[in-house]
This record gives sequence, C-alpha cells and structure tokens, in this order.
Amino acid sequence: MRPEDLPPDVTTSIGYDHRGHCYIFEHKKFGALGRIVLSKVSEQEMLLQAELYNGQEKQESTIEKMKKEIFEKVVTTVSACFNSAL
Repeated sequence: MRPEDLPPDVTTSIGYDHRGHCYIFEHKKFGALGRIVLSKVSEQEMLLQAELYNGQEKQESTIEKMKKEIFEKVVTTVSACFNSAL
C-alpha cells in the first residue's frame, strides 16, 4: 500500500498496541480518524481490527460523520490491500 492509495489529506503513522502492528490514521483538517491493528492469529492467519476514534464531538455532529466516512474508506482500502497480499 502506498500513501496515494489513501483518501486525500489522510496520513498514517505507526503506533503501539499490545495485540500487534498498529497503524494510526489522521486527517489534516479533521484530526484523528482511528487505528487499525493487525494481530497474528496463527502462521496462516492475521486479524485486522479497525477502531474509529471517538473524540469530544457528539457522534451525530457533521465533523464526526465526516471522520467516520473517511475512516471507512481507509479501512476498505487497507482491507483490500491486505486481502490481495494473502
């Protein structure tokens, strides 16, 4: 996966999670979107867990809806790349 595969203005960084590899996604305008954790289940299986960031805004707010929509695109892209690599 390449940075240009992500939606516009979305960046990623490596984070820490005790379950496995953690990738944190942020949007330049909206801030933290969420994270994806890849955990090894067995030699042949990996588990992809997506966690939407819940900030101070109400979930019904326009900003939170935009963040959720953008993060859903990120998860779809990462999942597609992850599945094609298997």
